[in-house]
Amino acid sequence: MTTATLTKVGNSMAVVLPKGLRQQAGFEAGEKLSIDSPRKGVVVITAIHDNAEDRLARLEKVEARISKRSRLAPWPKGKTADDLIREARDARADEIVSL
Repeated sequence: MTTATLTKVGNSMAVVLPKGLRQQAGFEAGEKLSIDSPRKGVVVITAIHDNAEDRLARLEKVEARISKRSRLAPWPKGKTADDLIREARDARADEIVSL
């Protein structure tokens, strides 16, 4: 858990996000953010992505960061979850038939 201090800036208030938290969230300088308060004492900050290409690029960056920390293979390019499930079922069926 990271803590920060609310600071007065002119007529507004500001929170500086520590580097580790920014990196974990994937936030970069100049990025547009959505800020919401669903209830008292809770603030939710979410990155706003303008288009599908931007979202895909960010998703690939996050996937690469996760796969570095994980033993899992990266998601195969051009494959959907349905494709992978179908391939696994076919492989299992072939294995059973070969018994």
